[in-house]
Amino acid sequence: EADDALAQYRLLRELRPDDPMPIICIARLELHAGDDPDAALDTLAAAFDFIDDEADLVEAIYIKAQALVARGEPAAARDALGELASSVIDDGDLALDLAELALSADDPAAARRWIEAARSGPGLEADALHLLGRVHEAAGDRAEMIAAWQEVRRLDLAAGAGALTIGEDEVERIALEALAELPESIRDKLERVPILIDDAPSEALVADGLDPRLLGLFQGTPMPEDGALAPTVTNILLFRGNLARACRDADELAEEIRITVLHETAHYFGLDEDDLEALGLD
Repeated sequence: EADDALAQYRLLRELRPDDPMPIICIARLELHAGDDPDAALDTLAAAFDFIDDEADLVEAIYIKAQALVARGEPAAARDALGELASSVIDDGDLALDLAELALSADDPAAARRWIEAARSGPGLEADALHLLGRVHEAAGDRAEMIAAWQEVRRLDLAAGAGALTIGEDEVERIALEALAELPESIRDKLERVPILIDDAPSEALVADGLDPRLLGLFQGTPMPEDGALAPTVTNILLFRGNLARACRDADELAEEIRITVLHETAHYFGLDEDDLEALGLD
């Protein structure tokens, strides 16, 4: 589908060479579908001469900054995003996207500005506060991070379950199937470990610095970097409310539970590249 869309936009670019829209769309596909930030930047360079609309400018700079971050050039990404400093962004979701990108570019001050712009949007307070907590986390401000995330937890729980829900028994069934994929040496260590299911991390866990939107975690002692000691797991926590909110349908939710269990296992047991590849996590 991406190849077909790319071909259509390239044809449209030939038909309308002065229109920045197809150029921007080509660059977006090259970056996201093709995973080629160099090509995206080369393509995008031709768009700026034709841009006379604020929305097109914001989109072009957003893609440019994304490509620069992907290429490992955060300073250049910050410079690009700086061109939007005087822009008025009325779309709260777009403001949050810009804040996320600014944080990726190591620009917490810009991230805070866009977060404040997003908070005025309907239904975005919790999302904005969650990102603000991450900004505080990056700055090493633990107290402010926890304060923001406790409010996120409160707002998420008050909002209740979304359209997609899943029962505890089904979460456990999927998690057990995921554990069955693991190498035997690891399965043996997890055989008697209980799987605990809750909607979201508790207030106490968030007070300890845990992200209130975390999907799951293993509690215990992980494998140290030097591998000198064996890891121990006391329980596996899965947060079904957070998992459901992160997914669009039941199939995606089942896969997200699987990936969460396997990723946490990889983290705890220090799986090597061959193990990760066998599990589809490389």
